[in-house]
Amino acid sequence: MNINVYIIISFLASIACLSLGLFVYLKDKVNPINKSFGYVNIVIAVWTSFPFVAGIAATNEDALLWARLVHIAAALTPSIFLHFTFTLLQLNNRQRERNVLIVSYLVSVLFLFSLFSPNFIKDIIRHAPSSAVVPGPLYFPFMLFFTFMCIYSFYCLFVVYRQSQGIKKNQLGYVFAGFGSAYIGGTLYFGAAYFKIEPIPHDIFVILYAAIISYAIIKYRLMNIDVVYKKGAVYSAGLLLILAPAFLIILWAEKFFLGSVNLSLSIVLLSVVAVSAIAFYNLKLRTERALENTLFYKKYNPYKVLSNFTKEMVSVITLDELLNRTINTFVETLKIKKASIFLFDEEKKVYTMKASYSLDEEKNKIKIKQEDSLISHFITKEDVAIREEIERYPSTQQTQEIIKILKEMESEIAIPFLEKGQLTGFCNLGAKGDRSMYSNEDIELFLSLGRQACVAIQNAQLVERIKESKLVIRRIERLKTVGDLAAGFAHEIRNPLVPIKACLQLLPSRYGKDMDFTEKIPRYALQEVERIEKLLREIMDYSRPRTPVFQEEDINEVIENTVQFIEYQAKKKGIKIERGYDNSLPVIKVDREQIKQVLLNLIMNAMDAVNGIGKIEIATRKVRHMLSPCGKIGEGGYVQIEVRDNGTGIANEDLDRIFNPFYTTKHESSDGREGTGLGLSIVQEIVSEHCGFVDVRSEVGVGSSFYVNLPVETAEPKEKTGRRGEDAKIK
Repeated sequence: MNINVYIIISFLASIACLSLGLFVYLKDKVNPINKSFGYVNIVIAVWTSFPFVAGIAATNEDALLWARLVHIAAALTPSIFLHFTFTLLQLNNRQRERNVLIVSYLVSVLFLFSLFSPNFIKDIIRHAPSSAVVPGPLYFPFMLFFTFMCIYSFYCLFVVYRQSQGIKKNQLGYVFAGFGSAYIGGTLYFGAAYFKIEPIPHDIFVILYAAIISYAIIKYRLMNIDVVYKKGAVYSAGLLLILAPAFLIILWAEKFFLGSVNLSLSIVLLSVVAVSAIAFYNLKLRTERALENTLFYKKYNPYKVLSNFTKEMVSVITLDELLNRTINTFVETLKIKKASIFLFDEEKKVYTMKASYSLDEEKNKIKIKQEDSLISHFITKEDVAIREEIERYPSTQQTQEIIKILKEMESEIAIPFLEKGQLTGFCNLGAKGDRSMYSNEDIELFLSLGRQACVAIQNAQLVERIKESKLVIRRIERLKTVGDLAAGFAHEIRNPLVPIKACLQLLPSRYGKDMDFTEKIPRYALQEVERIEKLLREIMDYSRPRTPVFQEEDINEVIENTVQFIEYQAKKKGIKIERGYDNSLPVIKVDREQIKQVLLNLIMNAMDAVNGIGKIEIATRKVRHMLSPCGKIGEGGYVQIEVRDNGTGIANEDLDRIFNPFYTTKHESSDGREGTGLGLSIVQEIVSEHCGFVDVRSEVGVGSSFYVNLPVETAEPKEKTGRRGEDAKIK
């Protein structure tokens, strides 16, 4: 047995083809494209093994037997390759193509019957550096048959290639190039049979074929196979690309300098090269970078895009802004013409469009149900949905439904927002601006962005639900306050109604006799009715849920309006309310109704703390603090509202907890009411939204003072609550 370069390359090529075929087949055994590709690779692998099996055979007789056995695969190769071509191009359903395929298989079978006679292969010659068959009379017709069927297959590929675009065009181009390389290898093999010479190992072209097809699978999802490659895989591939030629150089050097090949020595030398490559980490980095730049060239840096996107998501709090930034990232990275994002509607149990780019408003009406095929595709496969690829699937009801949905949304590719099997939504992307196809790197980037967006969207949705809950809680607290003030409202309304009723009772007896009385009644009644209307408006405005509106207000006027709102109830309890307003205060931007809620909560808490005869002092002033909860120096200072009582006070151990939700010290109030523990929490939240802060000072048995500090300068509303000394942050 004489091991040489030809034998080794034959073995490597055979293993490469067999591995590639089995890999594709096992990825989707049901798909006819994958099955036919697996079969064509098996026959190529068997035929390619000829130099190896002939070279290691003990005798010429054994070598001849192996040659004839191997040529079983050779006889079937043209027909199976044609079968794969028709399946890939979806031509096998046409009658003409079916007839051609049947004829091709019949011819292959005829050659099979002649394989073990001298009419096909007379003998075998084992000469250096490789082996070759001695062709019989039928060998030349077989060569013509092989050539004709291959050329016809390439013609079909070329025709469909010219008519295609996008990902399909790129995939067919690599299929054409890969099998074209294998065809060159087959031509060199036939040349060796007739010319008894093989200048270079023909199996090198078979290895090249395997490399091209593998690259197309990784880069362009050939045969609908998604191979996720990472840096480690890229480096491993690069190392193999280095070691393969290194091994050939070692074999050539041994043959040239030593006269023969010593396989053990070759393996030792190759191991030295491998260890040296691994030992140098810089070589690894440079190899990765070179391979990524050469093989996986792109117009953007995916790591930078992902990093920037992640940073943006941290600073975004609102769902609308998050969705818009997500779409912008997708669109700007690859200059995509159209895009949309669908999210799951918990209430309606459908996926609806929440954001879009360059789409008609009519598309907003599209609803995707949970049971639709597209949603099933996302959940079961956990992969993107590419329209061109799905169109090449065997036509089923499911694939047709997916294609219909994607066309309706003008989507070339749909990316799921998946997290732990839960589909939050998905993003639809139209064609690129340059009409190029989506590569596998693009898809991997989008899947990574989708996973990041999914987490961010879920967080934003949670924040939205928290906001809604807070609004409900605030409304409950408002209604509770309204209930507490009901007696006061009744009194305030009863006061103007009594004189109106009295005047109306006296009107019949005095009408026409007392003209002065008659003239005053309408005017007086109108004034009192307007007073009632004002009271009703106040209570309706207070209890009605509303979106915060920041407007310039005189804070003293807002306070006085609120005090009048509650003063009767305070007097009824024997509590005196004293004012101490600073009339030189500037106007500030506040939400009037929210500040009224703050004041009402603080005043009513003070009334509960007094619990009998006492007093409440309300004062305003302008103060300065170095830092605001917004994290910047408040140059304009603050307007401070002080609500002071001479009640029971708050214990030191309670001071740090009174602003916590549901924490209350009012277990037994004067009127038997029990506190909810939400009043002060809402106070702090509202003030924080105004970029202000709340401070408190208290002494048991002496009383408490609450200080509401509102900035004079215009500030953006914020989400995070905070007290003085804490820098509140926007999520």
